[in-house]
Amino acid sequence: MAKKKKRRSLLWIILAVLLVGTMLYFFLKGPKDNSTKVVVQESLSRSIVETVYASGKLFPATEVEISSNVSGTIVELLVEVGQNVKEGQLLAKIDPEALASIVERAEATSNSARAQLDNIKAQKEQLEVQLRNAKIIMDRNRQLLSDGVISKAEYEVSETNYKSIEANIQAVEKSILSARYNVQSTDATVKEQKKNLSQTYIYAPMSGVVTKINKKKGEQVVGTIQMAGTPIMNIANLNSIEVRVDVNERDILNVSMGDTADIELDAYPGRKFWGLVTRIANTANNLSAIQLTSDQVTNFEVRVLMSQTSYKDLQISDDKPPFRAGLSASVEVRTNTINNILTVPIASVTAREDEMESKKKEYNKKAGNEEEATNGKEAMLKEYVFVQQGDSVVMKEVKTGIQDDEYIQIVSGIKQGEKIVSAPYEAISKKLKSGSKIKAIKEEELYEESKKAPASK
Repeated sequence: MAKKKKRRSLLWIILAVLLVGTMLYFFLKGPKDNSTKVVVQESLSRSIVETVYASGKLFPATEVEISSNVSGTIVELLVEVGQNVKEGQLLAKIDPEALASIVERAEATSNSARAQLDNIKAQKEQLEVQLRNAKIIMDRNRQLLSDGVISKAEYEVSETNYKSIEANIQAVEKSILSARYNVQSTDATVKEQKKNLSQTYIYAPMSGVVTKINKKKGEQVVGTIQMAGTPIMNIANLNSIEVRVDVNERDILNVSMGDTADIELDAYPGRKFWGLVTRIANTANNLSAIQLTSDQVTNFEVRVLMSQTSYKDLQISDDKPPFRAGLSASVEVRTNTINNILTVPIASVTAREDEMESKKKEYNKKAGNEEEATNGKEAMLKEYVFVQQGDSVVMKEVKTGIQDDEYIQIVSGIKQGEKIVSAPYEAISKKLKSGSKIKAIKEEELYEESKKAPASK
């Protein structure tokens, strides 16, 4: 009996100790903390540079496709792909024999036309002699007629002869004019054929690198004045480089001629070059009737000329340009810069539905009016930031402007120096509301807690 009493007393002692320990634990722990740990930053005046990002390829700013202007067979090809050439250097020869015979025929025709002109001129000289004699006879007969020596009929014969020769001279003068035009035409033909003959020798129109050869020695080429000739090769000036990028339709209106840009090449990691926007396409890429659907991405080509001073140290010599056509490139175009404007971190701004509009939509949804509930969904979204006031926050509506990678302009809604919640994103976008309790901590502490969070689950 004594043992049972002793055991019962021991049990009560253990229960009392547990009860006291539990009470002591909750007393030391204190009330439950429902505050949200956040990072806050002051709204400050900064300078924001708005940029547009795009990627593309490197191209020579100047590239010439050399085509044949005459038809014939390539008898000599004097360059290779990758070879540096100078302006005026002989590149290829086309068989000149056929064109040489054409030039000879044209020259013969021209000589014949010139001889015909000389013949007509000689006829005119003969007629002019006859005209002078006819005038002498006519004048003499006019005097004899007045003296009554000859009849009027005899005088009229001499007058008619004079006028006939005069008319023949006028006709010959027109023939001379026509013959001169014929000579000019044949001379022009000779000049044209000689030019064609000279174009059997193909010279480099500029200094550069041969980037492509389309024909081989012995192959036929076609070319006339009326049609584009057969492409033979391409020459590019790789000392003048541009980047061609595709810019999305949402950003293209922000890009302007003369905007500066930073350029990065995969071939030169960690190196930045700079350039200027020199061309903006007015028409979207690959636009066709088949592609006129709203679900396709629309891009516009923008060309950025790379400044030679930004890669001057890479230029070993004019014969060895530092780049090759087709290198991958990315471009950051600076489209707008505003100094001394009120800014906050981009993560501080959240888009949420207007409270009154949200209640109205919920009412329409419950009333079964789905059309009214869904209309204007995007219009109900407004931008807000959370401003620290003591140990809680107030949600304030703001209007924003331009932004860069880190900060966004605040046009209205808050003042400079106010403490704005900048992290974590999940709390700003979903959890926080006006009156929410917060605990401001350093960004490093928040980062450390986020790293520990998965391990505690």
